[in-house]
Amino acid sequence: MAAEHQHYVPQLLLRGFLSQIGDEAKKEQVRVFDLDRKEQFPTSVANIMGERRFNDWWVDDDTLLSIEQSTSQIESQLAPLIDKIRAEKRLEITPENISNLALLMAFQFIRTKKMRLMPERLNEQLLAHIKQLGLDPAKVDGLMETDKESLKLNHVRQQVRNLDEFTDIMLKKVFFVMTAEEGKSFYLGDHPVALHCDQEQRGPFRGVGIGSPYVQIYLPLSHDVMLCAYCPAVLGDLQRIRDKSINQGKGEFLKLLMDGKITAEQMKKAVEGASEFDIITPFLDAIRAGEAVPANAQQVDSYNSLQVFHAHRFVVDPSGKFDMVGEMLEERGAVDG
Repeated sequence: MAAEHQHYVPQLLLRGFLSQIGDEAKKEQVRVFDLDRKEQFPTSVANIMGERRFNDWWVDDDTLLSIEQSTSQIESQLAPLIDKIRAEKRLEITPENISNLALLMAFQFIRTKKMRLMPERLNEQLLAHIKQLGLDPAKVDGLMETDKESLKLNHVRQQVRNLDEFTDIMLKKVFFVMTAEEGKSFYLGDHPVALHCDQEQRGPFRGVGIGSPYVQIYLPLSHDVMLCAYCPAVLGDLQRIRDKSINQGKGEFLKLLMDGKITAEQMKKAVEGASEFDIITPFLDAIRAGEAVPANAQQVDSYNSLQVFHAHRFVVDPSGKFDMVGEMLEERGAVDG
């Protein structure tokens, strides 16, 4: 079998982030920032966010197995829906679409290079802890093999065994799309399913996972469209905040009315005027209707920061500006240190 460059972020997604510089888009090129080398460069979508035989592994000297065909089949199944969302900038909320989007989120989350290397990083942290305790790692049972082939095999097993479970977790989310303010572009990192949570996480590890309460999950689909999946509790909290604010405002206006400081007509106008400052209701209404939620420039920068922070090594910015990279490199370094 000929060696292939096999993607862990598919060309299907990368084509939504073609370079806006010169004629690079005509060549199907993207602008990439290498977080390790701290430099940017143009390259073809065929050459980035993948590796030679990433999805192949040798059982013995004569037998090569692969999940590349299965990977391609999943991508082909999802491609029409991704293209439709990009073109229409809205989400038709049907059971079939939500099922496919849950599969997309789960599969893209689990298939990346970062996920493959996670056991190696955990093992390094465990080894460091063992040495700090003055113990000999060679005499400690349970340490995993972290050579290239072992990591690849464990990663393949994880994808096969856990994809259905991860998809079921994603199915419990509320899906919607965001659009970037004109003149701004979403980034795409090489671990593009980015997780965020505004609530403090409890428990021994306090990490944010796809099943964490109040988790917000973001996957950019193109330079101007991003798929979002929120824990329902996030939207429930927003609705409670809105209702509390509205009721509090009505109570204050009613007191003014009872004290004779305003008329009934003034109270009516005040209540109606207050609705102009309600940003939560339009947000919730757009989600329910499948319409896009607009993201302003500051919000786009925030989401791009997540892409840089969660990336393994590469980030794509269609504009080639990479405004958020410098700041996030410092933050990544502080966390890793």
